[in-house]
Amino acid sequence: MAETLCHPGAADGPRLMLAPTRVERRRIALAADMPIHDAILGALDGAESAWITLHGGRGDLRFVLPDRSRDGVHGAWYSAPHDLKDAIIHRAGIAWGGRDGRAFGHCHGLWDTAMGHLLLEDTVLTHPVQAEAWLFDDAVFEARPDAETAFTLFKPRGMPVERPDAALLRIAPHVELAEGLRDAMGRLGWEHARLAGLGSLNTARFDNGEVLDSHATEFLVRDAWIDRCDARAEIDIVGIGGARAGGKLSLTQNPVCVTAELILLKS
Repeated sequence: MAETLCHPGAADGPRLMLAPTRVERRRIALAADMPIHDAILGALDGAESAWITLHGGRGDLRFVLPDRSRDGVHGAWYSAPHDLKDAIIHRAGIAWGGRDGRAFGHCHGLWDTAMGHLLLEDTVLTHPVQAEAWLFDDAVFEARPDAETAFTLFKPRGMPVERPDAALLRIAPHVELAEGLRDAMGRLGWEHARLAGLGSLNTARFDNGEVLDSHATEFLVRDAWIDRCDARAEIDIVGIGGARAGGKLSLTQNPVCVTAELILLKS
């Protein structure tokens, strides 16, 4: 079985970071023939943070896979880039926020027969596409250096808000994914919520007994509805070397690898 992931630093900050917010749902048009990062920036018209979902589209894609770290510092790293020309994008999810004073997006998705971490500034849509965007009024994903993992990671930042209908959530390494989700629901006082987002797991175990045996992975939430007692989530996930799996996760033995950047939508 895959080894337990070791990060270079001690725990950095809360194991669960939560920022309630109001949310606006909008359809946006992403233009072709420019980096998808720039297309999103124009379509959001000044919105600082969002969750964006693509279903369909084509593009000249550049992406990386999870891999072992060889620098003696990080617990995991990325493969060399892969390129696909005019590839079909089956589904992709993008956490959008800020990094180093400029807009930045973190994207996981599925295209042609592969899955991975899409490099938005090096990927160009070959045809315009419609996307769904959740725009956050009172909270943002803000990339900050993380001493525990030695990565720069999105973490939610917000302000007090009355009657929030969404929440940005970051779960730290080694926390059980389902446990973190139940904890978040308890803090919010919500009974039910829809879940979206992306992240990484240190090995993935599914309720049908399937295991993706990879100490570093990248996942995208496919469909998930959770409550305070049951935090089941369907995901797609890719591991080292491009091994893939998908389905409903088990309620235990799914610890976060580097981070999980998630959105809860009150229902």
